[in-house]
Amino acid sequence: MTDTVKTHPPGIRDTAPDDPVPARATSETPHATEQALREALAFMESIVETVREPLVVLDAQLRVVAANPSFYRTFQVTPEETEGRFLYDLGNRQWDIPRLRELLEKIIPEKSVFEDFEVEHDFPHIGVKTMLLNARLLPGRAGRPDMILLAIEDITERKRAQEALRRAYEELEERVQERTRELAEANEQLQKEIARHRHTQELLALKAQELARSNAELEQFAYLVSHDLQEPLHVAAGFLQLLARRYQSGLDPKAREFIDNALNSITRMEQMIRDLLEYSRVTSRGKDFVPVALDPLVDRVLQDLSLIIQAKQAQITRDPLPTVLADPAQLTRVFQNLIGNALKFCGDRPPRVHIGARPVNGSWEIFVRDQGIGIDPKHFDRIFRMFERLHSRQEYPGTGIGLAICKKIIERHGGRIWVESEPGSGATFFFTLPAAPAEEADSGPSPASPPATPA
Repeated sequence: MTDTVKTHPPGIRDTAPDDPVPARATSETPHATEQALREALAFMESIVETVREPLVVLDAQLRVVAANPSFYRTFQVTPEETEGRFLYDLGNRQWDIPRLRELLEKIIPEKSVFEDFEVEHDFPHIGVKTMLLNARLLPGRAGRPDMILLAIEDITERKRAQEALRRAYEELEERVQERTRELAEANEQLQKEIARHRHTQELLALKAQELARSNAELEQFAYLVSHDLQEPLHVAAGFLQLLARRYQSGLDPKAREFIDNALNSITRMEQMIRDLLEYSRVTSRGKDFVPVALDPLVDRVLQDLSLIIQAKQAQITRDPLPTVLADPAQLTRVFQNLIGNALKFCGDRPPRVHIGARPVNGSWEIFVRDQGIGIDPKHFDRIFRMFERLHSRQEYPGTGIGLAICKKIIERHGGRIWVESEPGSGATFFFTLPAAPAEEADSGPSPASPPATPA
């Protein structure tokens, strides 16, 4: 546990500015004092309610006067468990730290502040967390008593990231040093060979061949890893199926359920490996960019999805689409993912999907809009990461890598992909692609294009 204490000299930050409101008479009645306290509470609550970080307002005795909603959400407590209690009595006395208590008790009489006081603790309900505390004086006004504002920031993930970054840096440094030694030894040996045999060209050619072979091996690496990972899964699945067939009569329902669960897990793992292999090949196995007319490409995608479109009674419409410069196979994969997701996440209603495009700064902005279950904006970045899922497999099957593949494909084309959505209001996925050169293909629909028709 560490802390940084900052005490400022009088007249800078330690002393509150002069109150423009004339001081009240010292003979205030108890009713006036109580009214002033109520006003102070309302004043403090109006501040802390709007802040996203956990905030606590303390009185001079370090009792909790108020806390904002973020505090209750973060520590999973209620106002009844918190307000009116001493700070160091909260939870499992996680704030009962002598040094922290000493710093807090100095704030009002000494008009001091402290910053970056670090607390690592196993908190009730939320587990081990690292919190960063900052506190400062809230001067009283017009009869309101002085209070303390305590801000709490959860830096657990930041600390973990810093530690991971430190370890990665040390590992990288070690690898660089090792590689540097290897290169130095190789260079020394190369110079000896050149001086001895004068075969400079031969050695350079040899190194070039080794580099080419190394690049070829790297391209095959993903496939080899995929094969080596899948082989044990195939063997395990085979034995489980053999066990189920040979001892079917002797297995009770629970045992058969266990075998089915294991086989389902193996199937999911195999699909994840295949998806990961596809993700790794977006760059290494991509084809050259050529002019691609999107209308016939989308026709083929819809034909591939025709069974699910019919089964779900989906209605798919689109505007006339342009010709772009792209890898046709990878672009097909993008539309398969986006339209497939629109059909999958439709809720209880038949899917309604619309596809369109508009020119933007020499490129094309393509969109796929649905009227499905929608996405919470806080998950917009998360859904484009590998194996990230917002729903259980029982609700919606899949491995959670489809949008990550779409993102990598679009970025390979020099574009970007994003989503706009609200829960229950459908989602619109946008992505940009370079326009095909005008001399090679039609740049897209004209202003007189007909209205959208069902695909």
